[in-house]
Amino acid sequence: MAPTTLRALMSRLRHPERGCPWDLEQDHQSLMRHLREETAEVLEALAAHKPGDPATEAHLKEELGDLWLQVVFHAQMAEDRGAWDLADVERVIVEKLVRRHPHLFADVDVSGSDEVLVNWDAIKAGERKAKGLPAEKRLLEGTAHLSPLDEAMEIGKRCAKVGFEWPDLEGVLDKVKEEVAELQAESDPVRVEAEFGDVLFSLVQWARRKGVDPDAALRKQMVRFRKRFESVEDDALDHGGWEHRTLDEMEAQWQAAKVRNRRHE
Repeated sequence: MAPTTLRALMSRLRHPERGCPWDLEQDHQSLMRHLREETAEVLEALAAHKPGDPATEAHLKEELGDLWLQVVFHAQMAEDRGAWDLADVERVIVEKLVRRHPHLFADVDVSGSDEVLVNWDAIKAGERKAKGLPAEKRLLEGTAHLSPLDEAMEIGKRCAKVGFEWPDLEGVLDKVKEEVAELQAESDPVRVEAEFGDVLFSLVQWARRKGVDPDAALRKQMVRFRKRFESVEDDALDHGGWEHRTLDEMEAQWQAAKVRNRRHE
């Protein structure tokens, strides 16, 4: 009879005598690629998600299950060597969340979400001190593990906390325009790359000030692009292939798909 819980299933897959050969060969490092892939697929599912829509709800549920499998897999390997298990992972995060929400679980009052974040940072500093680490990291320490867009967003947030920030949104937009002009003026490949990076970084900061998540915005745009391009591809296939369609015909099909799909976006 098949196990009924994911934890029981992973224990069966990793059984020394009766387990799956592939699962038994894995270690934390070999699973890193799978963790990255599953995380990316969850983000893609979130970008396409429409609350209440059966298809995208099912897709998100499935992708979250795949990601959860990775967590359980790592925990099972730790349990196999007698280090810790899934219950320990849950216990540690529950303790951390309770500790960092004193306005819910202790006698601390907050006026809103901004004060919650202030308290959160203070508690994190205390946790670092308890571990023998400096209470404060370097301001931009610990961002390199993020995706480039998320790291640019986080750097901007941290700099803003200490006042290294444009005074208003117009100033950020002016910076974007300035960087675009500098990009247009460059011809040297090395400088073009550098100026393009400046444009992207400035755009991320504009998005941050506007309350837009640039990573989510780009992922949603790629979902829209794929959906619209499918119509262009279908049209090409209906006419014998890409070589039988001109750019103008493809553009006309793209615009028609854009109008058609926008009604459902």
